[in-house]
Amino acid sequence: MVEILLSTTLTFLSALHLPEARTSLLEVDLFQLQVNTLRRYKRHYKLQTRPGFNKAQLAETVSRHFRNIPVNEKETLAYFIYMVKSNKSRLDQKSEGGKQLE
Repeated sequence: MVEILLSTTLTFLSALHLPEARTSLLEVDLFQLQVNTLRRYKRHYKLQTRPGFNKAQLAETVSRHFRNIPVNEKETLAYFIYMVKSNKSRLDQKSEGGKQLE
């Protein structure tokens, strides 16, 4: 069952390799996020900005960075389907030392 779903989804993904189709489907409106969320993203990824950036400037900087993060679509999708089918979340996983992943 998972293999059929994965195969169908991967076929769909391969059809998305048209640049205009991918761009329109992958738009994320980061301007909807709260300023604190944008600041946390900026801090997590150590993005360089001038002090005193307003929300629009932060959203533009974060959006530019987010669009350029490389993603292995097939691997990500396969992992997502596995986690859904096994009713797990990333927080359920344990590292080798027994600690939960952050």
